[in-house]
Amino acid sequence: MHAYAETDELAQLIGQKHDLLSKLHLLSRRQLQLSGHSDHITDLMRVVAAKQTLIENLLDVDRKLDPHRQCDPERRQWRSPMDRHRCSEATRDCQAMLEDLKQMENEAEERVRANRDEISRSLQTNQGSNVALDGYTSASGTTHRIDFTAG
Repeated sequence: MHAYAETDELAQLIGQKHDLLSKLHLLSRRQLQLSGHSDHITDLMRVVAAKQTLIENLLDVDRKLDPHRQCDPERRQWRSPMDRHRCSEATRDCQAMLEDLKQMENEAEERVRANRDEISRSLQTNQGSNVALDGYTSASGTTHRIDFTAG
């Protein structure tokens, strides 16, 4: 094993992590666009499924990074100071993307929750209208039913 094997592997894994996070970032933006729109549920589910695959891959890369976390960064031997700098920058970018992903995930969840609550309120209103209509038709003895919920 040559002197740079550890840092070569580390740089490669950080690169993979960066690529996966970049793809997750794009999908999360798309998820955010679709969140809260009940007419895009199928598209939203596709995005979430694609994200799940990327998250699984990311977890795999992260497990492979575990042994490198045990090493003292100052004792690593890099091919060049530029290689070390690139890896350090990619690591910082990964951390920033993770923070951004958390924010987008929270916002998407909030939008979905708000949409769900709006649909629930709408259903309750419609149910109330149907109860009132049932009461009206029972009181009047009319067997004809009028659908006031149709739009």
